[in-house]
Amino acid sequence: MTLLIKKFGGTSVGDITKIKAIAQSICQSKEAGNDIVVVVSAMGNSTDNLNKLAKLISSKPNNRELDMLLSTGEQVTIALLSMSLNDFGIPAISMTGSQVGIITESIHGKARILDIKTERIQSYLDQGYIVIVAGFQGSTLSHTGLMEITTLGRGGSDTSAVALSAALGAETCEIYTDVPGVLTTDPRIVPDAKLLDYISCEEMLELASVGASVLHPRAVEIARNYGIKLYVKSSQTLSKGTLLHSQIKPLPLKRGGLELTKTVNSLEVLENQAVLSVSNLPDRPGIAAQIFETLSAANINVDLIIQTTHDGNINDIAFTVNALELKKTIEQCKLITNQLGGEYNYKTNMTKLSIQGAGIMGRPSVSADLFDTLSQANINVRLIATSEIKVSCVIDISNIPKAIRFVGEKFKLSDSQILINPIFKKQDQPEVRGIALDKNQVQVSFRNLPDKPGVAASICLALAESNLIFDTIVQSERVTSFKTKDISFTMSKQDREQADLIFKSLTKKFPGSFVEDGPAIAKVSTVGAGMAFKVGTAGKIFRALANENINVEMIATSEIRTSCIVLEKNCDKAVKAIHSYFQLDK
Repeated sequence: MTLLIKKFGGTSVGDITKIKAIAQSICQSKEAGNDIVVVVSAMGNSTDNLNKLAKLISSKPNNRELDMLLSTGEQVTIALLSMSLNDFGIPAISMTGSQVGIITESIHGKARILDIKTERIQSYLDQGYIVIVAGFQGSTLSHTGLMEITTLGRGGSDTSAVALSAALGAETCEIYTDVPGVLTTDPRIVPDAKLLDYISCEEMLELASVGASVLHPRAVEIARNYGIKLYVKSSQTLSKGTLLHSQIKPLPLKRGGLELTKTVNSLEVLENQAVLSVSNLPDRPGIAAQIFETLSAANINVDLIIQTTHDGNINDIAFTVNALELKKTIEQCKLITNQLGGEYNYKTNMTKLSIQGAGIMGRPSVSADLFDTLSQANINVRLIATSEIKVSCVIDISNIPKAIRFVGEKFKLSDSQILINPIFKKQDQPEVRGIALDKNQVQVSFRNLPDKPGVAASICLALAESNLIFDTIVQSERVTSFKTKDISFTMSKQDREQADLIFKSLTKKFPGSFVEDGPAIAKVSTVGAGMAFKVGTAGKIFRALANENINVEMIATSEIRTSCIVLEKNCDKAVKAIHSYFQLDK
């Protein structure tokens, strides 16, 4: 017999008719001789409605009581689906997260799974039952030793399903939703978005972390770590869906820490880098496009690209290149500044240091630990770039031996996990696989920060201690005559108010600094595994936006992701422009 783990989202179980239809399809799978575990979400908008009820009672509901309330949504679905299956003559039993044995951290609202006690669920499977599990929830022991209900965070039913696949030893997990699979972008924005036959977990992690709502990032992380074949399919059509595949060797299942695998699994050091910055540029659409088209025309492969929030009517853009291309790059920068104005400067003997893993942005303490470790080593950071699977910073090459020692010890990395000037096999993959949009973002800038070690660490540590997730961290390269710099980042709208007290304490710590909120923005992220191996991808992205007269507020890149912060009013147009420019609809 084959063990199948099937998960159905809220739209797939939105009403009684849909639940009965799902029950019939499950019956067919059971009659084909399969063992089946089904994970379900709450029906339709049930979770939203429960949240609204809570807000009517309290403007700031108690987290424990909120988990008690929200966990009831899935309990309705499991009972109804089990009733329907039994009505069809198929033995089925429904179980909550705590009844199944999903053990989590003692954190209400976004707990991570530590372990799954599979004895009870396996016993029912052995007896021929279909087991219906409430997704999104688990249980933990409180400080008094009593069991408490916890929830895994929005979209956590995906995580429940993939975690059960790992714990039960299933090779595959099927996620059923209201779309045919993973598409090149949101079909509500681009109706002719195309279905992807397959996508790497790394690419999906980047997309899921920056707004692609088809999968919970933590579910992708578990699939990547434990080698689970993850299929995303439609519950309404016979589409074959999208296969997610992992590119790493599967980890052994860690009992007592299923989701608490070591986040950082390598340290990469890329020596002989040069940092170039073009400053005091006019802040208007098309400037970034013109810069990087000029560089790509000279066949210059740019690595990190950083654009901070603008200062008045001017802006700065910094980027890194291999030192062997410095002379050629300087020549192009002269052309750029002659055409656009502004000035350029460069620094040599620089090194890019990166930590890599899965779920880095979902664990804000990781970035904070990196910057804090470098600060303790008295190493100043010049540029910062972040993504879901990598955090990179540029430091002086003279600090590399010390940085490797400190960072390696902090993240408990072996010699084999420390890669000096790694050579990656060129992947014959599309430079752009998909585009994600996140409208739930605000832009925050710290102005007039001292240019010294430990500043970025202080900000990140303060946010991480309150478990506030931040992304698109961008540190300006330009240092003022007063030896100050700016650091900008994005965070979710609902976290902004909570962060206010933290920001006030930080501005007191750094006299003269102040916090500035940006305009209403959205984050448009373009992802593709082939991006790192093709010259000029960033320039094409910026040109697509410039053609629609869309200005870029901030830029942050990694090897396989380019994120552009644009005004919220332009975000749908930006997605359409990039999707069309790269002919993803073909």
